[in-house]
Amino acid sequence: MSRYWIFDREDTPQGFPLRALVARIRELARNESCQFLIRRSQGYGTQICRWDEMLDQADEISVPAVELERLSSGTEEWFYNLDARCVTPGLTIGFGVHDSSALFLDAPPELAEQLTANFERIKVE
Repeated sequence: MSRYWIFDREDTPQGFPLRALVARIRELARNESCQFLIRRSQGYGTQICRWDEMLDQADEISVPAVELERLSSGTEEWFYNLDARCVTPGLTIGFGVHDSSALFLDAPPELAEQLTANFERIKVE
């Protein structure tokens, strides 16, 4: 598994097209029972801060996919750090926002190519 850094920008307070990445992950995992787990949630807004407080008591929390996608739009609430995973019975996809500097994606290369196809500025580690 490789780490893909996505440097595309958008005109929102969050600055990154996180919603597009979350929507693409949901689309590709729709035939699987994907569970979204959050390990780090830092940013601005009531729900994002609530998740951050919950993570003071737990290593990770499960969140509804619809809510994560809504919050990932980066307009009313936005992340400056998000470490999340989409977990299916046969696959785990890591993704998030790193220190307000880039999106990241941890996925097998063949899946990462599908997930990053609509992004322009990508670096692979």
